[in-house]
Amino acid sequence: MRMAPTTFERIVRGIHREIMDSLEPGLRAKAEEVTIVIEDRPPRSEAGPGGEDDLLGLYEGISLTERHIDDMEAVADRITLFRVPLLDACGSERELKEEIRITLIHELGHYFGFGEDELIKRGL
Repeated sequence: MRMAPTTFERIVRGIHREIMDSLEPGLRAKAEEVTIVIEDRPPRSEAGPGGEDDLLGLYEGISLTERHIDDMEAVADRITLFRVPLLDACGSERELKEEIRITLIHELGHYFGFGEDELIKRGL
């Protein structure tokens, strides 16, 4: 699938806003601290088992459940969405929007402290 980077970013921002609006106020306040970044592709060092193009998103930071008081100043939480793999994984704009939504929720789940197994169990 092809799409201009500006269109992709607009879609991501809209979906992110919808997700944030759906969170209860306490969770929303915490999630607002996470920066959302869009990159074309993941760095090779973060490539998944199928190569760099199977990684759709990445949470970087210290999850809320793992933080200590000493971490508070140094933590810069960030979720990166990878545009090219997301576009390659989808055949339509509708599929893309759903995949972006799932990926954002999945990465926010890591921020809130859910491990990979728990997220998979929840369908994310």
